[in-house]
This record gives sequence, structure tokens and C-alpha cells, in this order.
Amino acid sequence: MNMEESAIKQLDHTVPPYKRALISVLYTGYLVSDRLNEQLKPFGLSEQQVNVLHIIKKQDCQPCNLCNIQEQMMHKMSNATRLVEKLRLKGLVTRDVCEDNRRRVEICITEKGLQLLDAIEKKLRKYHFEHETKLTDQEYTQLANLLDKMRE
Repeated sequence: MNMEESAIKQLDHTVPPYKRALISVLYTGYLVSDRLNEQLKPFGLSEQQVNVLHIIKKQDCQPCNLCNIQEQMMHKMSNATRLVEKLRLKGLVTRDVCEDNRRRVEICITEKGLQLLDAIEKKLRKYHFEHETKLTDQEYTQLANLLDKMRE
């Protein structure tokens, strides 16, 4: 048992169930984030950068703008402009100022970005298959539904 699990177990009898659940969600979120970042390290990308690539990819080859990206990001406090610029410098996205409206910036994923995202997704699927089989599909669905309900 690691320190986080030990800390959560100690809360069992001293705090209300809702508070223990919230603390457990936070600890689990940090753990998942740490594991994800460990898997992304060889690719030289952060989870926020991968999130941006996924958002742009979902546009089906249609340009995306910074506002759309920021709205869809999981980390709402992330700086979309800075993230896109880092991705552009790596050749993973393009960032073009619109001729008709200089305030509008169109962002697209490059072929290199698509290939890298595909490689990341393959590695994560393999990792999840090998390491994250503690719950059944039904349990994962139940957990996702409970977390959705919690956010409402």
C-alpha cells in the first residue's frame, strides 16, 4: 500500500463518505495523470499537448481556432496559445492567420502530428491492456457514469 492509499484508508472512520470519495477521486486523478505522463515522456509531449492534438484531430481536417481548443480542453487553466505554439515548433500543427480576418487564427494537425498521435494511442492501448485490467468493462462504465453524475 502506498502513502496515498494509506492516507485514504485512515480517513475511512473519521470523515463523511462524500469527503472520502472526493479525496479518493483527487488522489486517483493525480495517480492516473502521473502514469499518463510517464507513458508520454518518450514522445516529448505533455498530457495537455496530447489533449490539444486530440481536439484538433476531431475536427476532421477542418481548421480549429484557439477559442474552440480552450473550450474543449480538460485542463481549463492551460494556456492554449502556448500549447499550440509548442506543437507548431515541433511540426505537429500549423497555425495560420486568416487573410480575411487577421484576428482569426486557423490551426490544423499535420501528418507528422497524426502519426505521432497514432503512435501514442497505440502505446497507451498496450499499456492499458497490460496494466489497467483491474476493473471489468461493466465496472468502468459504472465508474464513468458515477463520475459524470458527480460533475453535473
